[in-house]
Amino acid sequence: MNITKTPFVYQATIGLVIAFLIYLMLLNFGYIDFDVSDLLIFYSFSVYTVSLAAVLGGILMGMFIATRALSNQGFTPFEVSMLKLRDDVHNLQKELKSISKALENGKNDEENGK
Repeated sequence: MNITKTPFVYQATIGLVIAFLIYLMLLNFGYIDFDVSDLLIFYSFSVYTVSLAAVLGGILMGMFIATRALSNQGFTPFEVSMLKLRDDVHNLQKELKSISKALENGKNDEENGK
């Protein structure tokens, strides 16, 4: 893969990640000294950066999944079987209601006849 053919944004992102990793290595080996306020700012920035990356990643992943699902324009065999099962359950509920109404009507007729 030729790095010069990749988009500039990709190159900049890779450069920032590499620079951040070098920065973290220098921090861990003690070449960069921090006092408490600098560490607080650094950790706050780190939490913000990771949170932002997680939210953006979730949004992009959701967009990818939605696009993939909508472009397929059909249901998978599992989804088809689940929809059929749902219809079967709905039909059974209707039958159960009609049977219970018939039984109630039979009891009412029996009580009225006595």
